[in-house]
Amino acid sequence: KHCGRSVMVWGCMSAAGTGELQFIEGTMNANKYCDILKQSMIPFLRRLGRRAVFQHYNDLKHTSKTTTALLKKLRVKVMDWPSMSPDLNPIEHL
Repeated sequence: KHCGRSVMVWGCMSAAGTGELQFIEGTMNANKYCDILKQSMIPFLRRLGRRAVFQHYNDLKHTSKTTTALLKKLRVKVMDWPSMSPDLNPIEHL
C-alpha cells in the first residue's frame, strides 16, 4: 500500500514453476475469480498434466456454487483443504 492505494494480485505456482500473475481491479468476487481461473490457472494446470491437483482455501469465492460448478465442468481435481488453516497455505509466500 502506498498513498492510500493498493494492488491486488492473483498468482499460481507448482514445483514446475509459476503461472501468470493477474492484477485485479475492483472487488474480487466469484465471477471475477472464475474468469481468472479460466484465463490463467486452467491453462497452467493443463500444462502440468492430468495428475495435477489444484489447491485453494475455503474463501467464499473459492467455495461458491459458481466456482464449484466451473471446476467440476472442467474436471479439475481440487485438494481438500481444512478450514481456518492459513498457516499451511504456501501461496502466501509467492
